Amino acid sequence: RCEGRVEVKHEGQWGSVCSYDFHWEVYEASVVCRQLGCGTVARTSPYSPFGAGVGQIWLQPYFCHGTEKAFHNCRHPGWGQHFCDHDTDVGVTCSGEGLCVHVGIQLPDDVGLGAKATRPRVSTTSFPLQLRLVNGDGPCEGRVEVKLRGQWGTVRDVEWNMEDAEVVCQQLGCG
Repeated sequence: RCEGRVEVKHEGQWGSVCSYDFHWEVYEASVVCRQLGCGTVARTSPYSPFGAGVGQIWLQPYFCHGTEKAFHNCRHPGWGQHFCDHDTDVGVTCSGEGLCVHVGIQLPDDVGLGAKATRPRVSTTSFPLQLRLVNGDGPCEGRVEVKLRGQWGTVRDVEWNMEDAEVVCQQLGCG
């Protein structure tokens, strides 16, 4: 939920966010991460890094201070007004700090901003996500474990990739 193509909901319909001339930076992405409750920006990504959207393109932000309370408060030419296409749909990877993880619970439609989730969530109850690395040669190396219901357990994922590892490293303060 803290990584993916950025989409916004307007007039009951989800649509992507694109970046003309690839002006998608930490200022814009920081507003997205904060609005989602996903911590700080780990990486911003223009050029459709999480796949091109389909259908409506709702926003093309052209200036954010990074302090806006909601992403749609960044300057943009208007809802549905843009000079780009789905090849420049933007994405973001947030640190996930302070993240609460849910399973089987859809975010309400009125949240208005989301990153497409690519994997199921972990638990049926809310909890702060705690991670650690064990059996490595240093504090930033080892097997990934997560704490669930007071117990530590190994993370297994057949689709684990470098982006997943990067989020763990960022959350642990390991770069």
